[in-house]
Amino acid sequence: MLIEQIVSDDILDEAYAWLCHRRRDYPANADIWSFRRNWDAERKRLKDDLSINSFRFEALDRVSLKDGSMVDVWTSRDALVLKAMSLCLAQVLPVSPHCTHIKSNGGAKAAIRQVAEHLPRHGFVLRTDVKSYYASIDHHLLLDRLANHIDDKAVMNLLGQYLRRSICDGGNYIDIELGISLGCPLSPLIAAFYLHELDEQFAQSNLFYVRFMDDILILAPTRWKIRKAMALVQGTLSRLHLARHPDKTFIGRIARGFDFLGYHFRDGVLSAAGKTVAKMKECIARLYEQKGRRNQPTPLGQYLTRWNGWFRGGLGGLNLRFPLLPHPQPGETGKARQDKR
Repeated sequence: MLIEQIVSDDILDEAYAWLCHRRRDYPANADIWSFRRNWDAERKRLKDDLSINSFRFEALDRVSLKDGSMVDVWTSRDALVLKAMSLCLAQVLPVSPHCTHIKSNGGAKAAIRQVAEHLPRHGFVLRTDVKSYYASIDHHLLLDRLANHIDDKAVMNLLGQYLRRSICDGGNYIDIELGISLGCPLSPLIAAFYLHELDEQFAQSNLFYVRFMDDILILAPTRWKIRKAMALVQGTLSRLHLARHPDKTFIGRIARGFDFLGYHFRDGVLSAAGKTVAKMKECIARLYEQKGRRNQPTPLGQYLTRWNGWFRGGLGGLNLRFPLLPHPQPGETGKARQDKR
């Protein structure tokens, strides 16, 4: 039984290690610290509750972040169970190798390399994504498809609870009847599985196809084939009660250039997409005058180092084009660098 794998010591310990790492910077009043302090007792309680199908997910807590955004947080106990489920379900649910956001399939940089490799053999591109993908996933359709691969009522019960969750927002409880949870360890796998039908259809075609979460890119040699691909995407999304994002869909000649996963492809050269550069400039403006500790890089310097690492990382051998950014000296502020010019 699948539930027996979920409650095994190896899986629970791996999920616990993941939880401790992910929540290592949580505030002192977060429940992770009491959960860690009582881990031996918590593990026994979890094993008992999951084994007799009496485990129940608690309501998520809606928390306001420093930037004003809101995030829904699972309790530490629930997050650990969801991680344990994801570890086991990854061995059960079919996921296409064309779906690259799953870690074992290479990630975003693998998708970028694949696109760059196949561009010379094609003339047309379709780039689109799903409008509000996580928030639009139909619970009934998803559970029906999950039941075809999971023959364990206890696990299906947990999946039903994960979908039909409640959120506590300042004492008000909100019942969620559509979509999956952001920031949940199980959600990336579920997001990969829900569009597996689309992945399989293009695996049987002669077109190049790659997907990162809900970002979809298709290459074709002729305009007729790329329009046929568009019709196939549209039909599949409609059956899944999903819709294309109208403002993020591009179909046309590759020679015109196109954006994908933060990069811009044109004339065999890979550069940063316009939106990516705009976000980078916003961060630079915000960090410009912040000082670092003595003999340490400034926040701006650290950010530029990370940004350059992201832009170039995993893309060795490709023709990258972006102006080199100055590397700040330890402790030097943005104002000081400007004065030296």
